[in-house]
Amino acid sequence: MSEALMGLPGQRLRAKQAGDEAQLMHWVNQTGFGLSLAETPESDQSEWLVLADAHSNSPLACLRLVPRLGLRLPRYSYHVGRVVHAAAELGLFCTQRTLLLGNDHTGESELADLACAPGLPADLQVTYLSALVQAALARIAAAPGTYGETLIVELAGLRDHPGEGAEAESNSPFWRGLGAHFYAGQPSQAQARFGDAWRSHLAALLPRQTLYLSFLSEAAQAAVGKVGEAGQAAAAALAASGFGDAQHVRIDDGGPLWQLRLR
Repeated sequence: MSEALMGLPGQRLRAKQAGDEAQLMHWVNQTGFGLSLAETPESDQSEWLVLADAHSNSPLACLRLVPRLGLRLPRYSYHVGRVVHAAAELGLFCTQRTLLLGNDHTGESELADLACAPGLPADLQVTYLSALVQAALARIAAAPGTYGETLIVELAGLRDHPGEGAEAESNSPFWRGLGAHFYAGQPSQAQARFGDAWRSHLAALLPRQTLYLSFLSEAAQAAVGKVGEAGQAAAAALAASGFGDAQHVRIDDGGPLWQLRLR
């Protein structure tokens, strides 16, 4: 696969090559997506799209297209809902935001590991990632039966201070407010061992009951569904392509899941 891109005459689209591995892993870690280049049950089905310089062939940006997720290893997320407690005779009406653990996107398709070369201006990052998203959508349109009805993207959540990949999870207000109470280990070590599948293993430790957000710290509540600094360029590119909030968040850092209906 090697294709010229409309509007980007100095760049071309190509597949991931063996020499890209370490470089792309470093970029993905910086965005907070995780060590998705590690071996996972879905990795052999994924297609990497790399935007490269047309002359040097050096990567500039990347993403990974997963045809169907969660069919071999369950993928978990929290559905962000709302419940109402009302007593008309007492004049009481109270709404509460809730989290419910589930596998709602099983069988859907995913864009993962959106990342750019460090140091690129923000507007150029958005341009490059937008081109890759459009290339992925063209792939889907050419073989619709291969993909699900919805295309989702997980965006890394808020961090209080800098950090890369899984090592930054301890800097996440949402992790400290919820996940850390059920898993005492270091997320960085778990992710290094299991790759991007580590959150599927984490889910086995988390409560299955509906959780009221008001039970969490104010910082954790405020972080739910918020895109962290490292994911801003990806979020801008996705918004420009029609993606919107899926009312789900990641179980580790509370980052949002966005979605695009394919049919």
